[in-house]
Amino acid sequence: MRARPLATAAVLALTTALLSAAAAPACPSAATAASDGRAVTTARLAGNTEVPVRGGSARFDAPPALLAALRARGVAVAEIDAQGQISPHYSTGGMSLGIRSGAVTNSGGKVGGELRFTRAGIALINIKTKKVARVTGFVGNLSQGTLSAVVNRGARITLGTFTRPRTHASIDTETAALRMNIGITVTAAAAARLNAALGTTSFRGGGPLLDVRINASLDPSVDLPTALNLGHGARRAGQEDQEAHGSWG
Repeated sequence: MRARPLATAAVLALTTALLSAAAAPACPSAATAASDGRAVTTARLAGNTEVPVRGGSARFDAPPALLAALRARGVAVAEIDAQGQISPHYSTGGMSLGIRSGAVTNSGGKVGGELRFTRAGIALINIKTKKVARVTGFVGNLSQGTLSAVVNRGARITLGTFTRPRTHASIDTETAALRMNIGITVTAAAAARLNAALGTTSFRGGGPLLDVRINASLDPSVDLPTALNLGHGARRAGQEDQEAHGSWG
């Protein structure tokens, strides 16, 4: 009779399947079942985590050469508040913006993620013609190394680009902060847009646009060395970068 051989084969097949399942490694991102039946997703691989930004501030300053070019063409700089009102007082070419939200990642060993700044901005005013370029809604794409904004309430454009800094040198794990000093280079499209709005030739694609100093607060509950794949010595690297660029006050 064939019943016994078939039963034996079935037992062997079942045993092989159970052994294979026990030996298979668990996928780091796979969902598992909790004791109460809920699905539980394990943590993502180290370095792939988005760390939430909880606030902070940034200082934007126009380089001296650009300020000189603007003044030579009769262009003044003034701040715009969060309600969209232009200050009646001209500034020295700089402004401070709060950081509303965002996230930071480790993207290929360099800082990635995004920073969204408060709704305030800066106004460029042609004193002779009264033409104004209102630049608001700043967003920093840290993964692409770009700074975008809205000019005169139009479509969002990429104002400029910057060199992305190393993650290891930009993260202070002790204070849970992202600190960056970056120089923004204006894009050709943004230069043309600003020149057209002001009726000048102050901006040239590829030229310096802004020096930006960022101090962003990260979620203190996150294990930053693990989440951003920083390894040991992350704090020391942050201190070395701080010493190279001055204090973070």
